[in-house]
Amino acid sequence: MERRAGMTRRGFIGAAGMGAAAAAASGCGVIPDGTIEGFVPATSKHTRIRLSVWGDVSDAAIYEKILNAWHQSQDTYRAKAEQYTGDYYAKVLANFAGGIPADVMYIQGWMWQPYAESRVLHPLDEFIERDGVRERWPNIENFTWNTRWKNQTYMAPVDGGSLVMYYNKDLFDKRRVPYPRPGWTWEEFQQMVPELTFTEGGKKYYGWAQAGGFLGAYGRAVPFMRRNGEVEWDRVVEPTKAMWNQPDIVSALQFTLCDAISKGWSPGPSAIQGGGISFATGRVAMVLEGPWYLPNLYGPLATTKAGINYDVVPPPAGTGGGNYSYAHIHGHVMAAQSTHKEGAWELIKFITGDVGQRIIAEGARMCATPTNVERIWAPIAGRDFRFDNTDAFVVSQREGTTPLVMGEGSPINAYGGEPLDSMWTALQSGQRSAAEIVEQYQPALQRVLDRYWAEREPSGN
Repeated sequence: MERRAGMTRRGFIGAAGMGAAAAAASGCGVIPDGTIEGFVPATSKHTRIRLSVWGDVSDAAIYEKILNAWHQSQDTYRAKAEQYTGDYYAKVLANFAGGIPADVMYIQGWMWQPYAESRVLHPLDEFIERDGVRERWPNIENFTWNTRWKNQTYMAPVDGGSLVMYYNKDLFDKRRVPYPRPGWTWEEFQQMVPELTFTEGGKKYYGWAQAGGFLGAYGRAVPFMRRNGEVEWDRVVEPTKAMWNQPDIVSALQFTLCDAISKGWSPGPSAIQGGGISFATGRVAMVLEGPWYLPNLYGPLATTKAGINYDVVPPPAGTGGGNYSYAHIHGHVMAAQSTHKEGAWELIKFITGDVGQRIIAEGARMCATPTNVERIWAPIAGRDFRFDNTDAFVVSQREGTTPLVMGEGSPINAYGGEPLDSMWTALQSGQRSAAEIVEQYQPALQRVLDRYWAEREPSGN
């Protein structure tokens, strides 16, 4: 999943005004990249609904099946899915600016809050309560953070993914290191990483990698930084204080980034850029990744023909035994401008129901809620991708967390932004200690928060 920087209120409204003027002058709006139709055709008696879909090939296949099933289930509405490739959020914003947003939009749980503040999204509570489907929104703190804003529900949880530790059984066996088990500790992880780093046949094997094919980012460090309960902010949602200089946070960054790269336990920038070194190629013993990584390890899309002999486990626990995995939640929101809100809601309700969730699971996307992960996704994923501990994803989705949730005007979000990106580059360089780097960037992070709050309107929006 791509990350996108935040946009200020002035930027959002300014872009909307410019786009609307341009659309009016040209007499047209933004043309979608591609459309996905269900197999059941629409007639003049049907109300037409527009749905925006993420740009991946798998999403196109999933939503074609979802729309076909929805059309077969009722005869009032017909939906057309518009797939935006490239910069997805730029195209969503351009459609808002042109006054032609899709009725229903796919969005990531940390990205929709600025749209809600600009009042271009319609809250879902009236529909949820009317139809008695509140159970589809788990009473879990992380789900509240990702689906609600200012006491209103805007996003319906549809798919997601918790970050878990993948481990290569063959490399563990070769080095005679016991496999990690649920409840394993940070200290065991620290011991395993150097033990699993070795050279054989002229090839370097690494004990650990930041991510499955790139260097990782802020969200990948959260399970380690928060292992003992310390959090890098005074709160996750709209923090007021940056608190990155706490001992557990600094030590996690020191080991997983500075030490791991400088000591050669983890592939650094030059190794990653060279290609061919990742968990999926069999050159890395452990990696923190989400369920979207599974097709790389077994099946027709696997990086190697034979696939990887692997399993998964929750991230290593700290003193309190908590699971601070980053549990992604993605879903659908409704445009305030939609003139077909009833139909938009019926589509959202279908996608979050059993039929829609099963199609998502069969399309190799993980369901969002822990209940659906366990009863729908896990049996399918365990079978299709040949791994045993599907419960690691269930537990991590139930107990996991989110790095950061911000409203309009914030340059930082759950996946980075400045100055987080520059701090990460410094940490990965291996030139200085994590303590020195955090000390340098802590004031800049605080300035970002101070500026964010200074620009808030009196209403808090």
